[in-house]
Amino acid sequence: MQKWEYLFVDANMYPFGNKLISLYVNGEEQRDWKQGSLHLFVNQLGEDGWELVTLSHDSKYDQNSLIFKRPKVVKKTRNTKESHAPKI
Repeated sequence: MQKWEYLFVDANMYPFGNKLISLYVNGEEQRDWKQGSLHLFVNQLGEDGWELVTLSHDSKYDQNSLIFKRPKVVKKTRNTKESHAPKI
């Protein structure tokens, strides 16, 4: 059976333009992407195998919430299973 892993992204953008004020992935701030653009970040996730599942926008706070998924990679060793953590 196919297993999935998920990635949760919260992105706040400046009201005019495409620059990010803040970007959080699974609750952790991605400071390297501050002042970057959301479309470049999403394209990078696509290159890493992530597929956008849903996007919601809170207009009151101008916040975007995105959920991505990709097939979970399971590496079987003798009697244990290990999954690979998301690389961003």
